[in-house]
Amino acid sequence: MGKDREMPRTFGQKLRYFRNLRGYTCKELGMLAKIDPGYVNRMELGKRKAPSYPVIRNICMALKIDVTDLIDIEPSEEELPIKSIQEVLVFHEYLINGKLPSMEARENLLALMQTMLDCEWEENKHIETVKITEKVNQFLNSLK
Repeated sequence: MGKDREMPRTFGQKLRYFRNLRGYTCKELGMLAKIDPGYVNRMELGKRKAPSYPVIRNICMALKIDVTDLIDIEPSEEELPIKSIQEVLVFHEYLINGKLPSMEARENLLALMQTMLDCEWEENKHIETVKITEKVNQFLNSLK
């Protein structure tokens, strides 16, 4: 297996996202997909080469997702779906202060946004402000 099977960073992010969405541990996904749980973890961290198609297919079957959810297949312009801000923040490359954010920073940014969206400003402005401030601190600390 050569360098032509380098795994894009987003593959591991997508794998972790869908695994967490299903509530599976690496061990549980490994058992369902019939692969080593350590391999699942190394793929998520981008420390392993891209898996073969049969392995990807087994992972997708275990996660109950389509193969195209994990691997990038370029759609035509008309086929491009509208993406949620959450998908954009997790799956697409962007810079924060001139650097690619870590997965932890991306997750903290999502948590901050979700906290803001969940706020009930009419009754608990002080409590909501404290919650948002805590999430801002977590996000900023993850950028360091």
